[in-house]
Amino acid sequence: MIVTQAPLRVSFLGGGSDFRRHFEVHGGAVLATAIDRFAYVTAQTFLDDFFDHGVRIAYRKTEAVENAAGVEHPAIRACLQRLHIDKGIELHHMADLPTRTGLGSSSSFVVAMLLALHTFQGRARSNLELAEEAIDVERGMLAEAGGHQDQIVAAYGGTNLIRFERTGQFRVLPLSIEPDRLRDLQTHLVLMYTGLQRDNFAQAEAHVAGAQRNHLALTRLATLAEEGAEFLVGKAPLTGFGTLLHDGWLLKRELSAVSLPSIDAAYMAGLRAGAAGGKLLGAGGGGFLLFVAEPKRHAAIRAALPHMRAISVAINAPGATVIFQQAAA
Repeated sequence: MIVTQAPLRVSFLGGGSDFRRHFEVHGGAVLATAIDRFAYVTAQTFLDDFFDHGVRIAYRKTEAVENAAGVEHPAIRACLQRLHIDKGIELHHMADLPTRTGLGSSSSFVVAMLLALHTFQGRARSNLELAEEAIDVERGMLAEAGGHQDQIVAAYGGTNLIRFERTGQFRVLPLSIEPDRLRDLQTHLVLMYTGLQRDNFAQAEAHVAGAQRNHLALTRLATLAEEGAEFLVGKAPLTGFGTLLHDGWLLKRELSAVSLPSIDAAYMAGLRAGAAGGKLLGAGGGGFLLFVAEPKRHAAIRAALPHMRAISVAINAPGATVIFQQAAA
């Protein structure tokens, strides 16, 4: 049996500039951190000679099908076909948090799945290879709209500035943040679950359309990511980082309808309660609100949003990892 995990992420600044249609013309940059909430995949040999099916899969539902081509789940089917695994395998997927909440869980799942399948075949894979393969599965094979940051953060982990080049390549630049500064950043973050799950791909499609009309705003978002990275490795009070996030949030709102009136009202309530700034995570329409605030303001922010649930997470989590491996007897 093999068990893998890949982290979810919090994207601070630059989201949208990681869309290929934008960065292959203008370049892009994203500032993001992996969090200690994960997607998990288990893989083990399935003795299909004893059953009337060759592949068994469990996620929200259970599938028992003859071969990979019969798998209903599109991402699992694509991963199996990419690695030329047709039958004789059993897969299970679990996650710490719900999907469609703006934390990149779909890409974390694909990265964890690819790592599990490669390990199942006795093959190691680098962070770069996992990220590139996951991008190819989601953006190529499945033709799903979206950027490229989620797959990269899931594969690499850590807290990084990711630069997207006009050549189509990317560079991952881990931030050299002092441990005390990193802990201080974590104590300034408030993550609130709105209770709303949104259609990732519909929102991403709208964002792509916005990207084509608003390259200047996306270029400014990428610049804010660069500024945010410099800010985090410095010593200025972290409330200033919240101001950068607020500036990014205002720019995102120029691109497309990234939010709902109820989310806008909740965000403003958080600011009135003492947050220096924040943003809605993901493509929009629901998910998690992130605030940056002095720790003494956190209770007031939570009280101002009684219909939402505060979630505690640790940042700078490790990237995709095999956490258990046992050879079949």
